Formats: sequence, structure tokens, C-alpha cells
Amino acid sequence: MEELSLAAIAAMTARDVLRAHPGLRAAGAEDLAHRIETALRTAVRQERLACVWECERRRTLWAETEDRSSTPPSLRTEARFRGNEAAVLADALRARVSA
Repeated sequence: MEELSLAAIAAMTARDVLRAHPGLRAAGAEDLAHRIETALRTAVRQERLACVWECERRRTLWAETEDRSSTPPSLRTEARFRGNEAAVLADALRARVSA
């Protein structure tokens, strides 16, 4: 599946609005596209940050499970793997937030 950029989605939406409202000039459509792109980028960034937070929450949960003395050895190993996986996912998402 081809991934569309946020700028491309915003431009397509602005063109659709321009077709629906012919009185809107090209400069207005450009401004609209910019505003739509900004809104999309903000929404995507917030969602990625929420995902980072969830990964960090799960990493902490698994670290606590691993550290608990009552945790069986087999679950301790699983907890370590899952905690590491959550940390890797959080790092990957965090990198996308700052890109």
C-alpha cells in the first residue's frame, strides 16, 4: 500500500474544497492546504506521543514484574523480553516524533 504524505493529503483535501467552492482562489486553497497539513501533523504527533507513553507504561509494568521476588523464573525472562520490546518501540516512536 502506498503511503501518502500529510502534505499530499492536505493538498488533495484543499483541491476538493476548491472544487466544491469555486469562489475560493488558489492562494486561499494553498493557505487551506497548509492549515490542514498543520492540523494533521499535530494530530499525528499527539498520537505518537500517546503511544510512546503507553510503551513506557508497559516497560515499567514488565520491569516491576521482573523485579518482583515472587515472579517465577520463566515469567521473569518473558518480562525482561517484553520490557525490552516496549523500550525499543518507545524509542522508535520517539524518533518519529522528533523527525
